[in-house]
Amino acid sequence: MAAPEPAAPARPDALPDAFWDEATGIKPEAYSRLAELEAADAARRAGVPESPDKYTLTLAEPIVGLDGKPVEFDAADPLAAAMLPVMHKLGMPQEAVSEILGVYAAQEIAAAQAQNDFIAAEQAKLGSSHAARTAAIHSAVTAAIGAPGADALRRNMGDAEGVIALEQLVSKLSGPALSAAPQPAPALPDLATRLYG
Repeated sequence: MAAPEPAAPARPDALPDAFWDEATGIKPEAYSRLAELEAADAARRAGVPESPDKYTLTLAEPIVGLDGKPVEFDAADPLAAAMLPVMHKLGMPQEAVSEILGVYAAQEIAAAQAQNDFIAAEQAKLGSSHAARTAAIHSAVTAAIGAPGADALRRNMGDAEGVIALEQLVSKLSGPALSAAPQPAPALPDLATRLYG
């Protein structure tokens, strides 16, 4: 009695064409590729801290901010507190987190520079006396409606047109001269304050 023909090898469902031979089955290079992938995965996993709080918020490459100081991140920041557990859950190694922080820092610096450029351009529209003009408006408005109202208006003035419109309003209400002594502007860390005083 003749020996039965050997069964054709069964191809695993997920195996790519490059690693399959219809006659012999799995090609030997598939095993070496699998070993490479397993080694790469093991190396990546070795870079994942044991818990989210073990990540360090350091940059892959130092970045200097607009203030001339190196950019640093605070682990207590709410964004970090929200993101680090997600990164850990996804198995992100420290190296990837550092790279992502670098991209984020570069974007924030670019946005801050764009804001500074906008402020400078708006101040230029008002001329070299922009500080005196805005201080005079602030004094006149403060005298008319009080400091809280004046501060609310200041926070909502975003460009040179807003200053000019308010100048026109104050001029119509009080006459052409804005002669009130300027009052010191409150220290408000917002765009309008940086732009106008």
